[in-house]
Amino acid sequence: MRAAVRLVQQDRALVDRCMTGDPAAWSEMYSRFQETLLASIRAFLGRTVHDFHLVDEVSARVWYALVRNDFELMNRFDTARGCRFSTFLSVLAKTETRLLLRSERRRKLRELVASKPEVASPQDNVLEDEEFLATLSPAERLFFDEVLLSTYGPQNEAQYTQHNLWQLRHRVRRKLEQFLE
Repeated sequence: MRAAVRLVQQDRALVDRCMTGDPAAWSEMYSRFQETLLASIRAFLGRTVHDFHLVDEVSARVWYALVRNDFELMNRFDTARGCRFSTFLSVLAKTETRLLLRSERRRKLRELVASKPEVASPQDNVLEDEEFLATLSPAERLFFDEVLLSTYGPQNEAQYTQHNLWQLRHRVRRKLEQFLE
């Protein structure tokens, strides 16, 4: 138990040295934690682990996140939590991996939409993104199809109360905004 506490305190001392700008401390930190960080990233990536460029990209993002904003994130390493700096880096790696994969997924979706030929009719301009539609509940999906995408408009709204119309519009709009972020 004491050895673990001592290691955590050594990690914090190294962090403090790095925050003062000591180049030797940065070299020591990199050599001590880089391999563990890469292993964590590979574990998070799973089946996409064969792309070593992706692993390096996430690793670079983690190291940059530590120094960004005058070491703000690095300074959050807290010895009172009892975890090693490698664990702290692993959590950062998980966050950075998720952010990167999410942005890549959105980029590919935008490129796909941009590369589609011009639509011939308004019916072809219907949102067909199954990933977004999967976020909707059955009631929201029905409302989306029958009211929001309908060419008949107000006739289909008659089956809903004013409050229900507002609520469904609001929920679908909020989910669409979250999806497009």
